[in-house]
Amino acid sequence: MAMITNPKKRRRKAFSVSIKIAWSYAKLFFLKKIVSQSYYDRRIEKLHVLNADRTKKVILELNGLFLKVGQLISIMSNIAPEAYGHILESLQDNTPHSDFSLIKKSLETELGDNVSNLFTEFDEVPIASASIGQVHKAVLNTGEQVAVKIQHPNVRKLAIVDLGIIEKLIGLVSRFFKIKGIDHVYNQVKEMIYEELNYTAEAGNMETISLSCEAIEGIKIPKVYSEYSSEKVLTTEFCEGTKITNVKQLNDWGINENNIAEKLIFVYCEMILNHGYYHADPHPGNLLVNQNGEIIILDFGAIGKLNDEMRESIPVLVRAIVSKDQEAVLEALKKMGFIAHGKEANKTAHKLISALTELFESGINIREFSIEDLNNSSIKEFRKTVNIKELSATIQVPKDWILLERTIMLLDGVTAKLAPEYKPFDTIKPYLKKLVLTNGGLRKLIWGIVKKQVSTLISLPKKADKFFTKANNGELVIEISGFDTHTKKLYAGSQQIAFGLISVLSLGLAFVSNVYDKSTYENLFFVIGVILGSLFMWSIVKNRK
Repeated sequence: MAMITNPKKRRRKAFSVSIKIAWSYAKLFFLKKIVSQSYYDRRIEKLHVLNADRTKKVILELNGLFLKVGQLISIMSNIAPEAYGHILESLQDNTPHSDFSLIKKSLETELGDNVSNLFTEFDEVPIASASIGQVHKAVLNTGEQVAVKIQHPNVRKLAIVDLGIIEKLIGLVSRFFKIKGIDHVYNQVKEMIYEELNYTAEAGNMETISLSCEAIEGIKIPKVYSEYSSEKVLTTEFCEGTKITNVKQLNDWGINENNIAEKLIFVYCEMILNHGYYHADPHPGNLLVNQNGEIIILDFGAIGKLNDEMRESIPVLVRAIVSKDQEAVLEALKKMGFIAHGKEANKTAHKLISALTELFESGINIREFSIEDLNNSSIKEFRKTVNIKELSATIQVPKDWILLERTIMLLDGVTAKLAPEYKPFDTIKPYLKKLVLTNGGLRKLIWGIVKKQVSTLISLPKKADKFFTKANNGELVIEISGFDTHTKKLYAGSQQIAFGLISVLSLGLAFVSNVYDKSTYENLFFVIGVILGSLFMWSIVKNRK
């Protein structure tokens, strides 16, 4: 299929197919309201397949940056309809390649010599092709087998055209919905694309990450041959392996897929949480496994870097979430660059944080999360009080987080396909624990919980006064069903609140006394805390809740 290179035709094609797909879903949704739910259910899967085919066809025609969009959709197995994953999966490593005569000319221009002088063997048929470049297998004059990645001719010009198309689509959405800050996201994506076009920077990324991961057993990052590389050509060690999601081949080699999934998450925890510098494009085409069970990481064009403020704020954010301190959550998000400044932004952010806290307290499974989960009452309530304009004026997404979120999404998709029973959080948890508890984190966490409980205790008289004032003025309406039962529950509940609050407060004060070497007070508060904690548990057992 010939690639469309004319800018006007690319723009027209992208807009027309986007509108056609959007209209097909809108039409079926409208008919569901008029006809019936069963009518919708009978047709939706066929429509997903049809639109996935349309998407794949237009992506192959346009090539360029649109291939990255298709690759991302194909790996989003827990979000996108299943049909898209199956149909677009081939885009991960079987994308159209450029003619060798053009590639040869570009290679010789970049390296300043004939291909025959540089390599004893050079396979004219590429072993892989992606959105920005294609890879050829070759042998150096010194005998080493290498992989030579060369940029597609005119890829930079196409990138500028494609970014222009994406900018216009974003502008159209912004005009209809008046979304503030959407241009900020576009500029971040634009910056990332230009970084991926620089192979010299990619070579440096590979060497840096290779050093940070050299102590991790079972991880391989290919060696870079700098003398055979340039801004548009990257020559690295050739590494053989199968795609990480090829479970059949892994089983034939006697390799346990759960172990591979765990090792993958482990190395990303090391890169992200310990070094703040990580490979940010972990789709299956860039992750191989060899017969020795080693994970080979390829393509370091997209690299994520967490700045110091982002890295320092992550443990603060986790501690704030654990202690349910909304003010601290808000402050951490501000430092990370997520929340805009101003009273209105603060107000909206508080509503969002409250709704999300309730949502995750209800026990949502991240891997099984779907759009249906947004019907949760806390989110419904949030959507009633906050519109998209308010939200867009409140939330801004820093570049660091765009890459991190994309990386996490890709990793989740890979591990879901590779080992559906494996739970990534089991591997991540020790890292989060370490982040939260180091540098005085345990003391901060306990002190935060104590402060919150004390604040709650202090505010009770005020709330009680408000309650009785309303009752005295005849403004309070109470409906009681099963008065005796509810009275007993109310009495038991008040007991538990009293025992629980004072127990937590006493244990917190014991901890603070220990920090300041006040052993007498420490023992006293500890004994009080344990006694009241025991009474709290006794009350729960006695009342069975």
